[in-house]
Amino acid sequence: MKFNYLISILFFTIINYCSFVNSIGIFKDIDIIYDHLKNDIKEIFIDGITPVNHVQYFIETVNFNGYPCEHHSVTTEDGYILGVFRIPYSYNENNSNNNNNNKTRQPILLQHGLLDSSITWIVNNANQSLPFILSDMGYDVWMGNNRGNTYSINHTRLDVKSREFWEFSFDDMGWYDLPSMVDYIIDTTGVQEVGYVGHSEGTMQAWISYSEIKGFDKKVPIYIGLGPVGNVSHITNVALKTMATYRVDDIFRIFGTKQFLPSPKLLRGLFISFCIDCPLCCEDVVEWLCGPHKGAFNQSRMPFVSGNEPGGTSLRNMVHFTQLVNSKRFQHYDYGVIGNLLHYGHEKPPLINVENIPPTVKIALFSGTKDELADTIDVKQLVSLLPQQSVLSWDIIESYAHLDYVWAIDAHILIYPKILNYFNDFFNQSQS
Repeated sequence: MKFNYLISILFFTIINYCSFVNSIGIFKDIDIIYDHLKNDIKEIFIDGITPVNHVQYFIETVNFNGYPCEHHSVTTEDGYILGVFRIPYSYNENNSNNNNNNKTRQPILLQHGLLDSSITWIVNNANQSLPFILSDMGYDVWMGNNRGNTYSINHTRLDVKSREFWEFSFDDMGWYDLPSMVDYIIDTTGVQEVGYVGHSEGTMQAWISYSEIKGFDKKVPIYIGLGPVGNVSHITNVALKTMATYRVDDIFRIFGTKQFLPSPKLLRGLFISFCIDCPLCCEDVVEWLCGPHKGAFNQSRMPFVSGNEPGGTSLRNMVHFTQLVNSKRFQHYDYGVIGNLLHYGHEKPPLINVENIPPTVKIALFSGTKDELADTIDVKQLVSLLPQQSVLSWDIIESYAHLDYVWAIDAHILIYPKILNYFNDFFNQSQS
């Protein structure tokens, strides 16, 4: 297990450094690269065995910002145990007092993107972070985690070291993870409708849930998509294009690796020291993975980011993303001809048909002109397929890249007020 983690980290590191040398030119001298790699590998062995209570750390981070926080375990139909965090109320809630914390509030579920986790929503200060803003406005805020990331490595019967545990992609997150989290929230709160905000992969699993899970639209009648991803024909992201072009997944398979970019405790020594030594280089790592950001980012939060990101996922999930890049189709996982016949009854995997989303669902989308994963041309094609009576709006944010919707320090000015308005208008109308 440790060897598999190390192989994953080493290849990630090597690819990053090579990319910098060839395209960014940060490291001009091969000796510098060697020194960094040597120190990073040493840190992996030292820090990789240090236990980290990620759940407690998340709760303490929320508490530090002045909000209560709960941890919940959600079991999916196929046995995965997902970690979900909840901010049930706010001490700063408008028009309320501290003795009114048992009232029923409207639940909102926030779902992270690829290689991410619920930590992404609380990177910035409280007045700049969507969960705290929603909580202050009286909402019951839930933050989900997909199978295989830092907070969701558990199962009712499968060993997390087994090959079977890691045989999943965002298909399963749409079929099982998102519906299970929504059902749990409804059962826990007694409120029959949940508002939803998905970022990146969080939008992809939502398309699957809405189009293929019967009754999901009734439970989640309003959906906000940040950096919405469907067809990725025009993707320019270097990391995913490199994996798709050179089939890096085959190299990982040679070493038996099932998990891709494992939990932060193993990357902490690698990434934190890298960010401390060279903040600009650290920023370039993020940009290499997710595209350039517009610059409205709190650099002082980089140590926090480097200590908690990436959240990790399965190798199969990454392969699924690269399949979309190569096929130029928004499709389910491709098992090969024989596997597809067994799974789907067809030689090719079926498309994820967003046009099948019930027209009663209300959808608001936000994309950016510098988003390398959710290119504007691809988002336009996605919007054209959605039921037009469902689309509340599609806002294109100038210079925004893929992480800016959740990390930019001006998102609370450019995006979050609109999200609040959509939720306020919808739920006030539905309750009247």
